[in-house]
Amino acid sequence: MKAIYKRELRAYFTSMLGYSFLTIFLLITGIQFYRINIGNNIATMARFFDSVLYLIMFFLPLLTIRLFAEDRKQKTDQLLFTAPISVWDIVLGKFFAAFTVFIIGTVITAIYPIIIMMYGKLPVGETLNGYLGFILFSSMILAIGSFMSSVTENQVIAAIATYGVIILIVFIDVLPIFIANEAVSQIFVWLSPIRRFTDFSLGILNPEPIIYYLSLTGLFVFFTGLSLEKRRLN
Repeated sequence: MKAIYKRELRAYFTSMLGYSFLTIFLLITGIQFYRINIGNNIATMARFFDSVLYLIMFFLPLLTIRLFAEDRKQKTDQLLFTAPISVWDIVLGKFFAAFTVFIIGTVITAIYPIIIMMYGKLPVGETLNGYLGFILFSSMILAIGSFMSSVTENQVIAAIATYGVIILIVFIDVLPIFIANEAVSQIFVWLSPIRRFTDFSLGILNPEPIIYYLSLTGLFVFFTGLSLEKRRLN
């Protein structure tokens, strides 16, 4: 896994992909921080995380659409399948490489709460909780994108499929507003990944959304492994 991880991480920064993602990521978060916190003199970051969550999930697929689709298109996946490594080494190495690029951008945003601490009183626990939820939610999106990349050799199709799931996530979030039946509405509230983020943005450390995000992340990483294993055997 270590060799795959290093190879993929290096690939992000020997091309423009890693730099492009980090530029977009920091531009989005910087604008939102200035607009919400600096512009309104707000010391808490709850609104910042809520707004960034909706925006950044549409850019996270930049890190995943090429992960497996490119190898499949160029037939280099056959070299990986015949190498003395397991399918799960490939899956986890690639996933953690994409996750690392995301974490690099997230760590850089730590400058935002530092700025608040310099001029005001920052609720540290609430902020750390917000970062935890943001990381867990993003890891879920990366896992979904990885799976979509593993089932096709076309990066455009992988992107469309990933965005389709993201739109479904947003749809599940807004659907309860239009449902009159309370029981059905609560089912969609329970299913909504975005609504699960509410506890984190409010500074509430609830194990349920943590388990929810980790479970979905693990599930889609598992699906990715199954997809590669099926292709290896064919």
